[in-house]
Amino acid sequence: MSFVQRVRAQADRYGHERSYTFVEDRRGEFGETRMTFAELDARARSMGAWLTGRRMTDQTALLLYPAGLEFLGTFLGCLYSRVIAVPSPLPQTDPRALERAEGIIKDADVRMVLTDSANQGMLTRWLRDVGLDGAVECVATDTLCPPGPDAWTMPEIGPDTLAYMQYTSGSTSEPRGVMLTHANLLHNEEEIWRAIGSPEEGVGVGWLPHYHDMGLIGMLLQPIYAGGDLYFASPIAFVMRPALWMEMIGRYRAGYTVAPNFAYEWCATRVTDGQAAGLDLSSLRFALNGAEPVRPGTLRAMAARFGAAGFEEKAWAPAYGMAEATLVITATPLGHGPLVRRFDPGALERHRAVPAEDGVELVGCGRPISMTVRVVDPDTREVRPDGRVAEIWVRGGSVARGYWQRAEASRDAFDGYAADGDGPFLRTGDLGFLLDGELYVTGRIKDVVIVNGRNLYPQDLEEAARQVHPSLGAAAAFGVEAGGEHVVLVQEVREQRLAGAGAGEVARAIQAALGRAFGLPSMSVVLVERGGVGKTTSGKIQRSRTRDLLLGGSLPVVHAELTAALAALAVPGPEAAGPAAHAVTETAAHAVTETATPEAAVTTRAAVTEGA
Repeated sequence: MSFVQRVRAQADRYGHERSYTFVEDRRGEFGETRMTFAELDARARSMGAWLTGRRMTDQTALLLYPAGLEFLGTFLGCLYSRVIAVPSPLPQTDPRALERAEGIIKDADVRMVLTDSANQGMLTRWLRDVGLDGAVECVATDTLCPPGPDAWTMPEIGPDTLAYMQYTSGSTSEPRGVMLTHANLLHNEEEIWRAIGSPEEGVGVGWLPHYHDMGLIGMLLQPIYAGGDLYFASPIAFVMRPALWMEMIGRYRAGYTVAPNFAYEWCATRVTDGQAAGLDLSSLRFALNGAEPVRPGTLRAMAARFGAAGFEEKAWAPAYGMAEATLVITATPLGHGPLVRRFDPGALERHRAVPAEDGVELVGCGRPISMTVRVVDPDTREVRPDGRVAEIWVRGGSVARGYWQRAEASRDAFDGYAADGDGPFLRTGDLGFLLDGELYVTGRIKDVVIVNGRNLYPQDLEEAARQVHPSLGAAAAFGVEAGGEHVVLVQEVREQRLAGAGAGEVARAIQAALGRAFGLPSMSVVLVERGGVGKTTSGKIQRSRTRDLLLGGSLPVVHAELTAALAALAVPGPEAAGPAAHAVTETAAHAVTETATPEAAVTTRAAVTEGA
């Protein structure tokens, strides 16, 4: 069976009874654009016929759309015509996004860019500027006059047919095209459907970008797979007014939603008292939380902020996954609520998970639904027992075919065999452990900082730093080799929110807080302007890229407190930093006494490692 057959069967079954509705926030009023399953199928057949007529079968097409229904109809049209769709962010004028899109076009052998009429002119000019206009055609699908739906003939499509490519976001490496088949799609949608309780009907609400795996698989495609309705808005609308998301849940009586941790935190802190007073979240039964570290504080903050509006703690569903496994690998089933446990931090540094009443809080990522999950020593390939931290390996129907035109990288990632010969497994590159059937994720192998034989997870350092002062935002912690491994934290700061504190005072406070919480006698703190910390298109921290920018003197430095060993390697640019940025301290012991509480050092690492 193919995903196209599933969509067509659902369209036949539900016709105009089920639908997708794109919601626009018009100064507090909702504007709605609706497309039923039957209309969506007709649109996909028309687009499929048009693409087939353009001889695009088995060719790649880059989909660059704003949020809305046009993307969904075109994406399904690609599936219907056996065109390999490549969803990607609409680059507009961001140089990094334009560079990424150009790289994808070249890497994926893209023949056609599909977009809407509002962006066709800009993209056509850009293709001309980079010398790709002769090789790549740019088409606005919303102004086409495609053949009627009856002109479509289903091509030969099987479970192993390549459906689309999801380009990874490149948080630790260059973006790679993950090849997903129709069987992968069907298997992962079934996993999600089972996690949310296998409903025969239901309503979902969301706003996630359609070019990310969580937005595409978890939000957009799940309704038509399961047979439910979806109401969704644009990411920009959510960021501008986060109450919109909560209001949509109440208005449409949504039973489930999916989002990364930061989105829930954004709502807990940005929704006003007046807005919260008018909410009704009592219909929500399943709130998937993933794509980045899930923080216990966020879980508690949401419950405290919206408990009066009907938000229940049992609705939380932390999950883990990645693009290489389509999306979900493990999930917390409907009604179970989050599993939060405390573990000895010293033992975790030695890759052992030892429960401790006053230890670090970790949020469980749920359990495998039908996938096989092993925790394997990446060096010896020995399967580790419960409570031992090592690399997470995965096997099952959701695991992708491999990376597009990257045979060696595909073998490294997708052909993992344990010492006993069991395999092949997908090697996720993530560290974690299993305990009583629950998976806990502790970080990325490439991101772990090893100091004096201790394994420090950057997420913990970053979260602890963020609590020191309200002016602080995103951070990137990493190690730099300078006669030994040295810990560096690059921390974004909003200078207008320093409230009288000096930048140097705040930097030293961070040193002191992290020094005490993690036993670090020496570390460097670099404060940078907002946006100075490298992030992927999905918002994940690019630690290695930030490290390179620091060493290259390209960060917008506000102030730096550097150890003597680092000062010779990482001297901030004087134009961005100014003379005060070159202060050097030998140890954090000389820092000021303004610190975070010990609890600020606690963070959890449950995450859907979103690939796009």
